[in-house]
Amino acid sequence: MGLALDEPEKNDRVVTINEIAVAIEAEIEPYTNDLTLDFNQEVNGLVLQGNESDCC
Repeated sequence: MGLALDEPEKNDRVVTINEIAVAIEAEIEPYTNDLTLDFNQEVNGLVLQGNESDCC
């Protein structure tokens, strides 16, 4: 699973989280429950944390 700053595509679901519009691919939306976006100083970037399923 990845993260990109891009325009939504036609099959994306757009939701508002903390007043920010977020586009989520329909195929992975079920796997995004309980995820948190955080900044990780070790990789000097954004990371998704939580939901330890073996989906991806």
